[in-house]
Amino acid sequence: MQDNSNNQIINDFFYYISYKFYKENDLSDITWAMCQTCEDFRNLFLKFFFPKIKIDPNINIEREKATEGSRPDFYIENGNDLYLIENKIGDKNHHFGQYDEAFNISPEKFGYITNYSIIDNDIRQKGYKIHTWEELYDYFSKQEISDENSKSLIEGYLKYVKKICSIIKIEKPMRLNGIYSLFSLIEIIEKKLSQRDENIFSLSPYNSNRNCGGGISNGITGVNFFLKYKTINVETYGWFGIYYERPRPDINIGFYNSSGWGAKYIEMLKKYENQWSENDSFDKPYFEGQYLWFDMSKNLYDKFENTDSVVEQETILKKFMDDVIMYPINLAKTVE
Repeated sequence: MQDNSNNQIINDFFYYISYKFYKENDLSDITWAMCQTCEDFRNLFLKFFFPKIKIDPNINIEREKATEGSRPDFYIENGNDLYLIENKIGDKNHHFGQYDEAFNISPEKFGYITNYSIIDNDIRQKGYKIHTWEELYDYFSKQEISDENSKSLIEGYLKYVKKICSIIKIEKPMRLNGIYSLFSLIEIIEKKLSQRDENIFSLSPYNSNRNCGGGISNGITGVNFFLKYKTINVETYGWFGIYYERPRPDINIGFYNSSGWGAKYIEMLKKYENQWSENDSFDKPYFEGQYLWFDMSKNLYDKFENTDSVVEQETILKKFMDDVIMYPINLAKTVE
């Protein structure tokens, strides 16, 4: 039986590399490595593009083999047959009629995968195999894989693809009457919680961008705020918002580790990293890529969800925010 802890390690590995290796070449490199490592993955991957392919025991898959000014992402020697696969995430510089002619193959042996739809009947009528990464994700998700090691590796890879290709699977009916709550949450954070002058610190909204550190992503919204500690003369920036691209949304506060954003807060807190722990307001802080995150605790989240009082909800949000802001100062006091 597969060790669940090993399964989690593989999932975590792919999850974290998605923050560093998210470009088209990265996706192609990792897919090539999967083909070299896992025979089950390699066979399914090739059959996704070429359903009738009979895979030779000595099949050879190369990355970016160049000829005549052409360099496809995957060059596949399968016995006496040659196949090509080209990967696109956002790039729309296409190579139909170029790569296949340079390598002297028919369009049926030129697989093409993108992260957007190509609506061009002329191209499809010529026999090119055009797919999307979401189609590949769905295809692999439906496969029955008996080898537990292969299954775990493929599941981790799919998490990676889902993350970098922003694949969102909508499985529950939408209830639009709840959208006003999202508006209300951001209004409270921006108009009340992020515009305050307290004894130890002051706050003000920083800009109109809704994502932490100014990034762009679907399913995330919040408020970037300017934070000034009065007693220690430190100025920094944070983000307070919600991830709602999941069935149970997460309320978070984040600090982007950049000199123009939240680096000073992180510097204050990182020296006490060995003492980090969860408390009534938030789970144990953690780094994810270049961000330091605080997730609202389940206990506080449940209180927020189950009260009918807007005033109490505002109080809960304020407690979460204040406890995060005061965490470096309070932690320093306990250590000293």
